[in-house]
Amino acid sequence: MRTALERADKILSADVYSQLSEFFKEPTQEFADDIASGRLIRFFRERLPASGSDSSLLNGLLLNGDVYAALKDEYRRLFFGPLPPYIVPVESVYKRWTNDPECRLPIASEKGYLMGDPAIDMIERYRRHGMVIPDSYSSMPDHITLELEYMAFLCGNAAESEQKEFLDSHMDWVNELTNDIKGFSGTNIFYSACIEAAQFFISCHIRALNGSC
Repeated sequence: MRTALERADKILSADVYSQLSEFFKEPTQEFADDIASGRLIRFFRERLPASGSDSSLLNGLLLNGDVYAALKDEYRRLFFGPLPPYIVPVESVYKRWTNDPECRLPIASEKGYLMGDPAIDMIERYRRHGMVIPDSYSSMPDHITLELEYMAFLCGNAAESEQKEFLDSHMDWVNELTNDIKGFSGTNIFYSACIEAAQFFISCHIRALNGSC
């Protein structure tokens, strides 16, 4: 029988992953209001210290002025362009397109393409759990937003072994994404803080599942 503490840990982890997923969606006025009011940083300050985080990690989540306009401009420049270079926060883009030895397509061993092996696996996972992929993510079911949402689902509904398997097989590219966002020329500190918070929590969760955190 699960203890009350174990149930609380599951809820905490699910809540954190769900909130982390919001970072990488196109900003809304509601999200901007959560930042401007301080609700967002309070949410993480209440939860991440339990994982041993340095509170300075969250300083970048504080924004002033016209937060909504600043977020929209930075998000679009960082993830949409209009001109390259920009970042595509999708797992397939960061990995070899396929590991199928029978595939003879020219891009089989290349990186930088959508709908690779990770995307196909995510489609099957969603199907297995009766989950629907939003139309806006139909060509990128392995977008960081959806993978974080999927982890939130697993924390509340799956065994720790399944959580660990997913973290090991699908979230191992987040360190590289973190480096890209932090190294992007002129990046607003907000999105650097977002990906660092995600990287930190994923790393600590992995350690906890391995019994070392």
